[in-house]
Amino acid sequence: MKGPFSVWPFFGLTIWIDALTHLFSRKKMPKVDSYNPVKQVTVLIPAHKEAKHIEKTINHVYKERYPIKNVIVCGDYFSQKTKSVVDGLTSKYSNLMYIECPHASKAMKINFVTSTVKDVGDFIYVRDARVIGKSDCIEKMMACFSDKGVAAVTSYGRVSIPNNMLSRAYHYGKAWINEIGRFRKNAQEKREAVFVICGASTIYRTNVLRKFPIPALSKTEDTHYTWVLQKLGYRIRIADDAVASAPDIDGKGLSGILNQVKQSYRWSIGTMQCLVFEGGNSLKNKKLFFSTIIPGFLESITYSIALLLSPFFLFYTPKLVIGFLIGDTLFSIIGTLVIMPRKFMKTVIHYPEIVFYKYLNALIFMYAMIVVSLHAIIGNPKTWRNEWIPPQTSILKD
Repeated sequence: MKGPFSVWPFFGLTIWIDALTHLFSRKKMPKVDSYNPVKQVTVLIPAHKEAKHIEKTINHVYKERYPIKNVIVCGDYFSQKTKSVVDGLTSKYSNLMYIECPHASKAMKINFVTSTVKDVGDFIYVRDARVIGKSDCIEKMMACFSDKGVAAVTSYGRVSIPNNMLSRAYHYGKAWINEIGRFRKNAQEKREAVFVICGASTIYRTNVLRKFPIPALSKTEDTHYTWVLQKLGYRIRIADDAVASAPDIDGKGLSGILNQVKQSYRWSIGTMQCLVFEGGNSLKNKKLFFSTIIPGFLESITYSIALLLSPFFLFYTPKLVIGFLIGDTLFSIIGTLVIMPRKFMKTVIHYPEIVFYKYLNALIFMYAMIVVSLHAIIGNPKTWRNEWIPPQTSILKD
C-alpha cells in the first residue's frame, strides 16, 4: 500500500477494520468466464525516456493469452529513442503504434490517447513501460469485469530486489507492506472503499475514461482517480491473482536509497494533495472516507509521531517506549504469521530492514504533511503537477 498510509501499524484501527470486513463479508465477488473473451482490449504504455525497457515490456504484452486489439505506446518530446525502438518493432507486430503526446504527465498521456484515438477497444489496459506480467495477467483481470458498475480492475504488483545495500534494505520493508496490501485491498474491495489502484497495471472501461478523464493535478493520479471513480458510484476490483512485476529502484552509493526516498516522498505528498483537492467532496463516498481514508490518516499520524519520538523519549520514559516497540514488533510478526504464513520466516529475517523502512517512511510522511499543509495555506495548489519522471532502476544510469 503506497503513500503516506504505508506506515500503518499492525495493531491499529485499520487492521481491525479490514479483518472484520473479511470476517463478515465472506462472499466472493463474481467473475466472468475469461477464457471466452468477447471484449476488445487496447494496451496503452505511457513512456518517458524509457527506451531501455520498452522492448521487453512490449514483447511480454504480446505473450498475453487474452487477445489484444492493439498496443499503443504514448511518449512525448523527450522520448525519441523510445519511438525508434517502437518503430523497429512495428514490422514484427502489425497492431503496434507510437503516438507523441504534448505532455510529460502520465495522466495527461492516458487522457490524450482516450480523447484522440478512436480505434481502441472496449477496455484500455494501462501498463507502465517497466512492467511485465504473466501470460494470464490480462485474462485474470478481465474476469473481474462482472458488471457495468466495475470501472477499473487493478492487478497485484511485485518489484525485484535491488543490488544496492541501502536500497535493498528499504525494498524489504516496502515488499512487506505490499504483501499486507493484498489482505487490505481485498477487504477494501469487499466494502467498496479501495484506497488506491496500481497505476502501473490497471484496466479501465474506455467509456469511463472518456467521460471522466484522469485528474492530472496531483503527483499521484492513480490515488486521485480511485477516489473519483468511487465517488461517482463505480466499483474498483482487485485481481490479486494477476501478477505484474517491475524492477525496484537502484543506484550506486547513496543514490539508491535517495531515489527510494524520493519515490516515497512523491507518493506521500501526492496523496496529501489528493486530500486537499477533494476536500469536502470526500464525504460523498462515506464508505471510503470513514472506513479507509480517515482511519488510516489518523492512525498514520499517531503511529509516525510515536515512532519518530521513541529515540528521544527512551531516556525519559523507557518502559513506555520499550513497550511500544515490543508491541509493534510482536503484532507485526504475529500478523504476518496469520495473514501471510508463507512470508513468516522471510519477515523475521528481514525485520530489522522493515523497522528501517517504517522509521524512514514515518519521517517522510510527517514532512510531506507539513509541506502540503503549508502549500495549501500560503501557496497555490494549482501549481502541483504530475510531471512523472521514471526512477532509476539499475546500478547503471537508465
